[in-house]
Amino acid sequence: MKIFLIGMMGSGKSTLGEMVSNILSIPFIDIDNEIEKSENMKIKDIFEKKGEKYFRVIESSYLEKLTQKNGPFVVSTGGGIILNSKNRYLLHNENTFYLKVSPNELKKRVHLENRPLLKNNRDNIIEIYQQRKELYEEFETIDITNLNEWESVAKIIYKLNIEKDLEVSSSFQNVRIQSNALKHIPDNNIIFLSEKVNQLYGSFFPQKKLILPNGEKTKDISYVLKAYEYLLENNVSRSDTLIGIGGGTITDFSGFVGTTYKRGMNFSFYPTTLLGQIDASIGGKNGIDFKRYKNVVGTINLPNKVIIDPISLLSLEDKLFLEGLIEGFKMCLIAGGDFYNFFKDNLELLLKRNLDKLSWFIKRSVEEKLRIVEKDFNDTGLRSSLNLGHTFGHAFEAITGISHGLSVGWGLIKEVEYFKEKNYLQKNYYLEIIELLEKLLPENIRKIQTNSKEMIHYIANDKKIGERKKIKMPILNSPGNVIIKEIDISEFFEIL
Repeated sequence: MKIFLIGMMGSGKSTLGEMVSNILSIPFIDIDNEIEKSENMKIKDIFEKKGEKYFRVIESSYLEKLTQKNGPFVVSTGGGIILNSKNRYLLHNENTFYLKVSPNELKKRVHLENRPLLKNNRDNIIEIYQQRKELYEEFETIDITNLNEWESVAKIIYKLNIEKDLEVSSSFQNVRIQSNALKHIPDNNIIFLSEKVNQLYGSFFPQKKLILPNGEKTKDISYVLKAYEYLLENNVSRSDTLIGIGGGTITDFSGFVGTTYKRGMNFSFYPTTLLGQIDASIGGKNGIDFKRYKNVVGTINLPNKVIIDPISLLSLEDKLFLEGLIEGFKMCLIAGGDFYNFFKDNLELLLKRNLDKLSWFIKRSVEEKLRIVEKDFNDTGLRSSLNLGHTFGHAFEAITGISHGLSVGWGLIKEVEYFKEKNYLQKNYYLEIIELLEKLLPENIRKIQTNSKEMIHYIANDKKIGERKKIKMPILNSPGNVIIKEIDISEFFEIL
């Protein structure tokens, strides 16, 4: 597969091209950079010393060679490459995408250095844009004016029709990993989705959709009532299928509504956040909030199926993506073995959202959670091992208001410190785990100090321990070796 990105200066072709290459594990080629290396001078110096005509000849020559070269690779072209009719002919025979950015936005983004056509005046970009606009629009257009870099990359990748499917090994819950799944939602279904998901991917979906607010406020009884009204107005029966598309908030909400509407209807999930894909959509827990208590009203009921589209993760802001990686790392610690080693060896590629590594990471995270949930579906014992990092993390979340996934990361750091101090965890594992967590959790969160008494108060209330002052806590002896142990809460003063 060869991918060519065209567009105005300042549209982000080089940045986005390099990100695409990391995601797809294919080489990245920047034509302007190649010319600068071969000529041993900057573009602006080539224009000044040898002229634009000379530059355009070299540029066209590079393009022709690349179209004749066997792929795969992704190419960032120069802004003016479409001025030559032969270049346009060559590009029309390739996977070429025009990254459209409005002229006013380009004016804000573009840097004057090494931009000879601007002549040190940003206003000139408006005139250049108007001159080239029709030529660019001959090609498949991706408007990224109001998108950030990750959202823009997701739009590009969804244009490529990548087919990479993985089956999740479980007889307990029907889960499949399917690239481009969001583009193939059946037309006869009712969809619940968030405003953000609708903004990014709404054009893929059938018309019958209820768009809900972003974030936790959706999980309120008032929105449940609106959902019931919507289903009734559309004559939805128990045999119809409700599909929840979004993060954990949407899957929790959709599962609750699907389980309770007409005493239960068919429902499926298409989770679009990493935390949603490996945690919220897996295991059958569905719920809403009530009077500021999270998930205090809910059900345990498995969806008909969960379809995970890993490409949807590309559009996540960094914080949301890291939350999912932290949850997955927790699963690595519980599983140990090849999963833990995979995480250690591939963390840098996971952070770059490499699609192959990410898909395998999702598969193993889901399989590990299902292995535990299947043995303890009603949450009476073994399932509590999934609370690793949550004993301290829940309290930290309550005190600071920091999001759940990042709070669990903080909790994991503090808990492994406790395990090391009590000689549950060997020092070499402790150092290794802390090093990995430092790459996952932003420094400003790692350094937050809390009040010990306040933390222990929240832990006591969260775990409802009463007079005995002891809690059941998952203890990590080593990756792959977690035991449940009763701990006196007073021991935590030493760490917190």
